[in-house]
Amino acid sequence: MKHLLLTTIAAVLLVGTAFADPIHNASQDGNIEGVQEQFDANADVNAVRIREDQAVSEEFYKPGLVQKILLTISAPDMERMRRALPERRYVPATLRWRDVLMENVAVRYKGNSSSSPRQRHKRSYLIKVNKYKKDSRFLGLRRIALDNGVQFGSLFSEPIITGILRDLDVPASRCNYAKLYINDRYQGVFVNVERIDESFIESRFEPPIGPLFKVDEGGPGCNLAYLGNDTGIYRKAFESKTNPAEQAHDDLIRFIQALAKKNPATYPETLGDILAFNEFLKTMAVMLFAGAFDQLTGWNPHNYYLYQDSNAGRWHYIPWDLDVGFADHAFGRIPVIEGWNAAWPIPGGPPKPFLENIVSNPKLLEKYREVASQILETYFKPNQLHQKVDDLYALIKKDLASEPHPPRRVTNPKDTGYDDIVSSIKDFISKRYQLARHQLDQPGPRPKSPTFKPQHREPQPGSLAGAPSELQVVLRNEDSIRLKWKDNATGEAGHIVQRAAGNAGGAFQNYIGLQGNAVTHTIDQKIDPSATYRYRIYAVFPTNLGPDGSKPSNVVVSLSPSKSGRVQEDHPEELKVEKKK
Repeated sequence: MKHLLLTTIAAVLLVGTAFADPIHNASQDGNIEGVQEQFDANADVNAVRIREDQAVSEEFYKPGLVQKILLTISAPDMERMRRALPERRYVPATLRWRDVLMENVAVRYKGNSSSSPRQRHKRSYLIKVNKYKKDSRFLGLRRIALDNGVQFGSLFSEPIITGILRDLDVPASRCNYAKLYINDRYQGVFVNVERIDESFIESRFEPPIGPLFKVDEGGPGCNLAYLGNDTGIYRKAFESKTNPAEQAHDDLIRFIQALAKKNPATYPETLGDILAFNEFLKTMAVMLFAGAFDQLTGWNPHNYYLYQDSNAGRWHYIPWDLDVGFADHAFGRIPVIEGWNAAWPIPGGPPKPFLENIVSNPKLLEKYREVASQILETYFKPNQLHQKVDDLYALIKKDLASEPHPPRRVTNPKDTGYDDIVSSIKDFISKRYQLARHQLDQPGPRPKSPTFKPQHREPQPGSLAGAPSELQVVLRNEDSIRLKWKDNATGEAGHIVQRAAGNAGGAFQNYIGLQGNAVTHTIDQKIDPSATYRYRIYAVFPTNLGPDGSKPSNVVVSLSPSKSGRVQEDHPEELKVEKKK
């Protein structure tokens, strides 16, 4: 039996391999004893498999290729996915790429830009290969992410930035383009960007897998500010993405606390011990030159991962969601070029204590400037980068022409087409290089941080954590409806109760604003005694771009009571009777 097992393993190792290691050499020679010797020597077969998967998936992400991905989703499941919005719900699908066919994968819409039920632009998709079967892999991948490319950087920002980072040996996603077909209908060109998950970690770091945390929408500590030792505070911002991360919040806090200790004499050495600091400096420079402002290193401290190497113990900063780049005056008020000084790399936005510690330390600031100057000349010279943009555009121009979506960015409604988008990106590249070169050559005194007035906008439910729960109607009489809920937010400015008329169909409107935190109840005193109302509530958080909302709570329905003082619960029996009618 043992001989049969070894023979089977040897046969498996022969398939699609291109590696020179002892196990493969023995298996290729049909040397079962040699395979046994390598097992006896504790050779890591799992590591070999991971290297195999990495090599095969390189073709899937090979720059210069436009992949063709086909999904088959039943009509009821497509409708179920749409009706669930803004919740992004998985549905089963069949995936085909070249000769690879995988049934029973999971698909959902991906990202905030794809969550509005009424949007008209292209939606992003996430394919989770192992949703229904844990051990399933596609070329070693657990997930496939297809980004819509409708933000500032369009379809060009992510391939350019990730390509530069990877060339600098910074852990970053592999990336190219893909044409997506759903039920044989062309959906358009997408950025085929590698997801940062366990498969990503396995291909970049030695086993075993360590703690991986994701900072998506921000929250307490997302700017790497030390807020004490309560792990519950940090869990609002740092989402555990691997099993070891579930037990590593104390390690995360110790890391953030160490970043806050800035003894000038020992701080550089401390950073080298706890953080892949050279990687971080390179990332700082690339984000600045590319105008990727929606990052910790830019205006908004989110859109990144932290990973702790389980062997070396050091943490790695991994940026993601890099479709926001190469655009100045974002939202009409963020001065990306003039407000982000290449020699003093702290822009506006919330405080960023870790960046302050770097800039205030002469030794570290000098090191950053040396790294930044080299990266600027190597990767961001206008003629060189303009050609890169042209090459990417040439790859997909024909396919873009037949897209069933408007040829413009949702962040730039004045776009007249992709020629216009490419021209604006090139203009940004030229202006950014010229000013950055001057700033690095003549740093001068530190400038004041730029300020801008956030655009006034009415809050709406969003995707931030901390959504209220257990909303219920406690009491209804002729004059009022009393509501209560559980407050799950930390650091919120308040809550907003939304109301809609009828038991279905009517749109929710902001109705009652409640300032302060820890608010758990309110009373609606403007009601029609005979009317039916629906309610939901969300938390509101202050951001530098204006108020932003959490996900909404559950929905409760209040029907006209049959008698004064009747208690109504979340799903009253009257509503069930009405539905049957």
